[in-house]
Parts: sequence; C-alpha cells; structure tokens
Amino acid sequence: CKVVTPGTPADAKGLLKAAIRDNDPVAFMEGELLYNFKGEVPEDDDFVIPLGVADLKREGSDVSIVTHGKMIHVALQAAGKLEKDGIQADVLDLRTIRPLDMDAILETAEKTNRIVYLEEGWPYAGTGAQIVSMIQEEAFDYLDAPILRVTQADIPMPYAKNLEMMAKPSADHVVEAVNKVLYR
Repeated sequence: CKVVTPGTPADAKGLLKAAIRDNDPVAFMEGELLYNFKGEVPEDDDFVIPLGVADLKREGSDVSIVTHGKMIHVALQAAGKLEKDGIQADVLDLRTIRPLDMDAILETAEKTNRIVYLEEGWPYAGTGAQIVSMIQEEAFDYLDAPILRVTQADIPMPYAKNLEMMAKPSADHVVEAVNKVLYR
C-alpha cells in the first residue's frame, strides 16, 4: 500500500493522477482545511507527480524542516520567520510517506546537518516517530544535533478554538525547535 499526503493544489492534482494510475492500492490523504487553499495548478492533462518523490519547497543551508501534508504551510511560515533572524531553512515536503523519498531526506540532512520534523499528529507512535527513526539510522553521520519533532500536544483534541490552536503545531513551535537544534 502507498500513502500520499499532498499539501498544495498542484501536488494534489499530480499525485491524485499518479494514485489513480498506480496498480497497487494507494491511500490518498487530504486535509479538508486545504479545500479553500488557492494555488497554481498546471493545466496540462498529463501533469503527474511520481509517487515517492519529495519536493524541496524552499532552499536553505542552516536547518532542514521536513514535513508532509498541510503542515507544509506551517513549515514555510516558520522558514519566513527564521529568515528574519538570518536563518536559512530547507523545507522538504515528503508528499508521500510510503514510498518515502529517503534520498531527498539524506540530501537535505547532509547539506544542513540539522533536522526538525513537523507533523500534525500526536507524538506517540505515529508516522513521525517512524520517519525520524529511519532518518536517525540513515543520516546519523550527517547530523550535528539530535532531530527534534514538532507535533500536536499529546492530549485529546479540544473543541474550543483557542485551546485547539494551542494544541496544534505552529510556526512559533517550529522556530523554537530550530533554535534548539542550532543551539541558540
């Protein structure tokens, strides 16, 4: 089974076409909060993004923010805030979690030597825990600091909007984690 998590309209189009054409089962995860998100979409009917190919959404040299799905927007917002402090962040959108583009992860790890992994899920036994474990095993020699994860709080999701916003990962949480891996 393959797992897809697009975060932009163009990625949604290209990955959905790839999922439909794939001979194996594909779980296509989409965040309903992205339905109102606007962005450029290629008009080409043959536009297909191969499954298992990550996309470097922003180029940087100091730290890598690795994420997937709608968290790509939080990562890009955090990278913008970090830039004001003189920190350049690679922002890698995995786009598919299975197959995982480990080559792209290793490339960004080797370039920046520091990784912050951002995901919307809970911290315990989730997708991020598995991916960070794999990164730690494969990229250990490249890392100058432990990988930090930014996740939602390890609590049941509250219904009150203000409490929900406090429980979800934010750009400020990412900035805080980046500062820790940079020993700032």
